Amino acid sequence: MHEVSVTDELAIRRILAEYCHFVDDAEFADLVDLFSPDGELVYGAVAARGPDELRKFFADRQGRREQRGKHLTMNTVVDVRGETAVARSDYVHVMAPGGELVPARAGRYRDELVRLDGQWRLRRREIVPWPPPDV
Repeated sequence: MHEVSVTDELAIRRILAEYCHFVDDAEFADLVDLFSPDGELVYGAVAARGPDELRKFFADRQGRREQRGKHLTMNTVVDVRGETAVARSDYVHVMAPGGELVPARAGRYRDELVRLDGQWRLRRREIVPWPPPDV
């Protein structure tokens, strides 16, 4: 187990929470700002790197109101190693087709973060759906 400063852990947990708020509210400029300049998001075979690709990724998948829902992140474990950190969290994405809340997706976020100019940023987020594919 790694010892984590409470300040670093809270700052990282804030980034993870802001990700959910910004994606759910389609605030893609703010969402992309959570990533480092070379930040990457990987979802299955799809990868987006850098601000332009990230913005397009989110707009394509969350741009229309009917594509959005609520992202819930929980069970987060953070390990800080100097100026870098890793976090893993479970997520559930709920939607309301027909007005009834239903889980649409679930899985795990595997995050790598870096401290830039005193601020934590996502360097890489891998979204691993559940149930995992057969191995």
